[in-house]
Amino acid sequence: MNTIPAGTHAAELAATVDDLERGLLQLPLAKAVNRIDDWRREIAATEREDLRPIADGLKELHGLLAGEDRDGAAIGDLLVRLGEQTEAAADGADERLRNGLKRLGSLLRHAGSALASNARHAAAQGTPPAGSDPGPDTAGSDRPSALPS
Repeated sequence: MNTIPAGTHAAELAATVDDLERGLLQLPLAKAVNRIDDWRREIAATEREDLRPIADGLKELHGLLAGEDRDGAAIGDLLVRLGEQTEAAADGADERLRNGLKRLGSLLRHAGSALASNARHAAAQGTPPAGSDPGPDTAGSDRPSALPS
């Protein structure tokens, strides 16, 4: 079975982990969508059937983020699923990528869980979830964040 290629992918993995460690509110929507598309292409290039569910999940995530009405609970649940799948796939990855993939999976799970929980709590309270106000996600910026608005 082919493993996830290492080479230049380690740098992309490290950049993705860095983005997630900064938090979802700090990740511009366009950058998130670009990363998602990059990872979908990388996974497709491996031709590993066991990674197809991750590629499918990334396609679904792209659609959820690109839509008009972003559903924080659905995005969060999907991030949790992608995190679990990424952690599981790390065992079959090149040794140089294994720890980074496990870290990425953990970050996806935790961010997704927090996002889904926050969205459900806000919906139950009838208030908009954190990060969903129509204003910019950082002072002086007019770029949308990857979080639902």
